[in-house]
Amino acid sequence: MARLEASEALRASLLFWSISGLVLSEAVAVVIALLHGRTALLGATLVTFAWWVLIAAVFFGGASMLATPDGRAVDRYGVPNGLTALRAWLCVPLMLIAVLSLPERLALALWVGAGGVVGLLDAADGIIARRIGPVTVLGKALDPFMDALFFPFAALGSYLLGIVPAWLAGLIAFRFAAPLLATPIVFLARRRPELVHTSWGRRNTLLIGVVLFTLFWVKLVGGPVWVAALLAGIPTLVPTTMLHFVALAQRVARAPIVSTSTSGATLGQPPG
Repeated sequence: MARLEASEALRASLLFWSISGLVLSEAVAVVIALLHGRTALLGATLVTFAWWVLIAAVFFGGASMLATPDGRAVDRYGVPNGLTALRAWLCVPLMLIAVLSLPERLALALWVGAGGVVGLLDAADGIIARRIGPVTVLGKALDPFMDALFFPFAALGSYLLGIVPAWLAGLIAFRFAAPLLATPIVFLARRRPELVHTSWGRRNTLLIGVVLFTLFWVKLVGGPVWVAALLAGIPTLVPTTMLHFVALAQRVARAPIVSTSTSGATLGQPPG
């Protein structure tokens, strides 16, 4: 609150991205609901709004982490963090494609078209942060957190649409959700590992996108999805997921044990 009260530019940035997220997510929800029928319109807009409030609260709280890794305060959220938040805000509206009864080929087209574009924001926000900026402590923490929301939704939706088998959807969801669920345990142990992707995590994320896109085409042409999932998923996603978790465990083990009073500085967050 102190950061926001002290900076008009920061308040304007928060307002811009929050309104953009609300308008975009509700627009997507309304279009998809109307394709199903007017009976779904109210429920779709209310669920989307509730999800927007939840992500907006996380985004709002992230103002305290708007600083460069060397501790210099940043007075705006910036395009990279805004795109990351947009990806999270669109999770629930996109899930409506899989949940509501739409013609199969239309649902598949919307899922790979809209979902694929939103998924590509994962690469876009990182590229923009590195080449244009700003690179912030919030961005480094927010990106893997939003991945942990987006990809389980993507896995569940792909399963409901018949694009992936249950075991592969579960593997993808576990790969992203497990580190997020384990974070409170790590923090209670007073460990403060760096909240960024691992190298194997990045490779695994890229391979997940490739596998999902491949299985979409198998589904579209009526091929055996479960066979394609075994051939494409087991040699690529299983080992890279395991290596990612090994890297996370090593990072936690190497992280120093700190007192509560120094935890903010450990994360690269300016004290106070």
